[in-house]
Amino acid sequence: MTTVDHESAPAFPVARSCPYATPELYEGFREEGGLHRVTIWNGDRPHLATRYDDVRAALAEDSLSADVLTEGFPLTSAFQPHHEGGIFLRTDNPEHDRIRRMLTREFTVKNAFGLKAEIGELVDELLDGILAEPGPVDLISRFTSPIPGVMISKIVGVPESDREHFTRLIAPIADLSATMEQKLAAGKEIGEYFAGFVQVKRKQPGEDLTSRVIREFVETGQLAEAELARILGVLFGAGQETTANMLGLCILALLEHPEQSARLRADPNLAPSAVEEMLRYFSIVQTDPRRVATKDVEIGGCPVRAGEGVMVSLIAANHDPRVFGANGAGPDELDITRNPRNHVAFGYGVHQCLGQNLARAEMHVALVRLFERIPSLRLAVPFEELRFHDTMLVYGLHELPVTW
Repeated sequence: MTTVDHESAPAFPVARSCPYATPELYEGFREEGGLHRVTIWNGDRPHLATRYDDVRAALAEDSLSADVLTEGFPLTSAFQPHHEGGIFLRTDNPEHDRIRRMLTREFTVKNAFGLKAEIGELVDELLDGILAEPGPVDLISRFTSPIPGVMISKIVGVPESDREHFTRLIAPIADLSATMEQKLAAGKEIGEYFAGFVQVKRKQPGEDLTSRVIREFVETGQLAEAELARILGVLFGAGQETTANMLGLCILALLEHPEQSARLRADPNLAPSAVEEMLRYFSIVQTDPRRVATKDVEIGGCPVRAGEGVMVSLIAANHDPRVFGANGAGPDELDITRNPRNHVAFGYGVHQCLGQNLARAEMHVALVRLFERIPSLRLAVPFEELRFHDTMLVYGLHELPVTW
């Protein structure tokens, strides 16, 4: 089989016409099979994998590099090498694993889920504030954004007073439509902040990830101070944006599917299954993961030559009927009892999302508490008036106005 090379390789990414569904282009590619050529912002035409098995094969293939500095890598923008070049999540082994091991402790299942009580206190505090005033309120700014923002701030050691400032800085970096100048300005400010932050932590350490990594790896010469500062900037942004957007979409889905929210309210033990299903259902990372071949390789029976880019559609893979059509519910239906632990919403292989356990813990607690405490929660505007992040690296809602 060869990669399907349409005469006019369509533009990538494609905006979602429906937040719950795979874009028709990707769905058509998936059902046709094989890899397909698409055109990205700079005119390059990498391969796109859409079938579940092909996506997993691509993300597990050692000959496909995650390094954004490698020739032929299908970049999201000209800014990406400036911001992510050399960062562990954009490098290959052994360097990737060497750095990742330094950061893993705070994000293990045991440690992340050990924060559930603290997450619960934060959630209740936010809900107390919301319920103290009449609706409507925006759940994105008042609930879904503060939860991951506060928790990643505590883990990294960033003062709470700086959190909202960083939320604003992250926006142009994650926006595909932002200019290079906007991205560079935001990246420069984030870089300068974390460079100074690491210096402060060296002098005034605390009980946080930054202080631990400085003590164990920077002061022993295993990690450069400047490298830690860059890692923290990316880590902080990723820990905030992905979970905030995912949590907002989870709430929307449960509001739009009241039979599913009723199930969760009746049985809070369904929270883990509900979260996995909604991670699969939305697959919010729209443009990644991306790779480039370092030598000739075959994916899904299609040849990929050295220097050619390979991208994947997580939503197409996670809605593949060959994998997720069991239990009487099709892959485009929401079923919080499905518990699809084999989804690829967090990626697959060695580069899977570092913070996935923390994200799960935050969503488990937040969804149960929200619908327990505000069972009459409902949208304050028609669904058609909601605005979605169509031009962002991560899909989500601009606002989620609700009342009760």
